[in-house]
Amino acid sequence: MVQMNVSRLVISRADDVLPALEKIPAMQRRRLSVIAKLAMDAAIRALADQHADYIVWVSQYGDEHKTLKILEDVLNDETPSPTQFSTSVHNAVSGLYSILFQDAAPAVSVAGSWNDGLIEAYAWLKTMPEARQVLLVYYDEPLPELYAEHQPFHAFAMAAMVSLTPENLALNLGHAAQEAAYFQQALTFAQFWNDSSQTECDVWCKC
Repeated sequence: MVQMNVSRLVISRADDVLPALEKIPAMQRRRLSVIAKLAMDAAIRALADQHADYIVWVSQYGDEHKTLKILEDVLNDETPSPTQFSTSVHNAVSGLYSILFQDAAPAVSVAGSWNDGLIEAYAWLKTMPEARQVLLVYYDEPLPELYAEHQPFHAFAMAAMVSLTPENLALNLGHAAQEAAYFQQALTFAQFWNDSSQTECDVWCKC
């Protein structure tokens, strides 16, 4: 059983006011996609005045709308925008964050779920004795309707600080989690974590 400490869980939603983004200059802020804004807002709020030794960025789909636009440009014999291309890759949000906030902390971008992010954070903390805490950020928005996997939901980002002690969350990796879309897994965790009456849900257990 994997045990860790999760704190400062926050969620940023597409219809929320995002005052934390005022830390980003207006010109750069306007260039950010919706999902990038949500991810950065959640990251800023969870981190607050603390320092992360490592940052885990997790998304199932990433900024797939930009990738689709690039493919459409190619099909129409148009030259894809270099800016669109450079910010469509899966680690674009991570790179933009490190540049905008001059944060040199090592980071990884994972194509996966909230649980994948928790395990990545835990593995880093266990293998790097000098590391104290990890910033974990999950973000997603629906795929364009063109895709067979399209499921309608509101874009959101969720972030938290992860450390090893004092333990308040256990993951039972021997327990098969219920099949669910990755975005739903993250939202289910948030509901579980914020509900004081819930002590167990899927592979999670409060301790």
